[in-house]
Amino acid sequence: MARVSEEKIDEIRNAVNIADYIGQYVALEKRGQNLFGLCPFVPENTPSFTVTESKQLFKCFSCSRGGDVFGFVMEYDHLDFIHAVKKVADYAGIPVAIDDNNAPRENPAARKQKQILAQVTEFCHHLLVNTDSGQEALAYLHKRGLTDDTINAYNLGFAPDDGAVLVNFLTGQDVSREDQRLTGLFTDHSRGQLYARFTNRVMFPLTNERGETIGFSGRTMSADKTTAKYLNSPETIIFNKSNVLFNLDKALTAPEVNDKSLILFEGYMDVIAAYQAGVHNGIARWVRR
Repeated sequence: MARVSEEKIDEIRNAVNIADYIGQYVALEKRGQNLFGLCPFVPENTPSFTVTESKQLFKCFSCSRGGDVFGFVMEYDHLDFIHAVKKVADYAGIPVAIDDNNAPRENPAARKQKQILAQVTEFCHHLLVNTDSGQEALAYLHKRGLTDDTINAYNLGFAPDDGAVLVNFLTGQDVSREDQRLTGLFTDHSRGQLYARFTNRVMFPLTNERGETIGFSGRTMSADKTTAKYLNSPETIIFNKSNVLFNLDKALTAPEVNDKSLILFEGYMDVIAAYQAGVHNGIARWVRR
């Protein structure tokens, strides 16, 4: 495994102003002692992303991500720590050699599927919070006590009743029929066409420890008792239900885990409610019964 000495890591960290680095990706505006901008991780209309130059830290009060410049790179570029250090070192002009010969490389097909699911996550979230079709689902979540900030933090979304909407969206993004099928989000129609597996459902993205969407769980908005209340993604090249804990990505970076503690909840709505109440180190099995 590639390693960089603590002394070199400190040298790299001290050589970079976090505001300058993040300013490449986020438009920051000075307010008092801090810099503010729109969160680069979740959609929002009011800036809740802050950078404190005196501490060389960032914090988003919408999605609760935070940390130093390495933490930002890990979140923004989906890199592990050592490769985040390498990227910041390159930015600072500090030579760092990393031997990747023995490092595991992600399957290109898996990487493509994650990219597609990231697009789906953003699209469904947009349908929930910005369109008339998502208003009933949004009202349901508000009735369950979730705030807009919490809904944004978890990128909750809505899958419309029209099963062709998602197909048309991905087709418009130049995603091939075969790549769409491999996501597990579709079933094959009798005429050979794809039809969305999730329709008229609130969409809960299921993420890995790096915050990447690897599947979904959908809660129906239908009153039909014959319709399954919850529907989950089938196993795919990137989704294995035995290896997924809901909210693990947020829990691992929560302040509460300084003592290495995680709290196991019964279901993910319990985790989300706890998160909203200020308990960020909750996890749950992904299956919702």
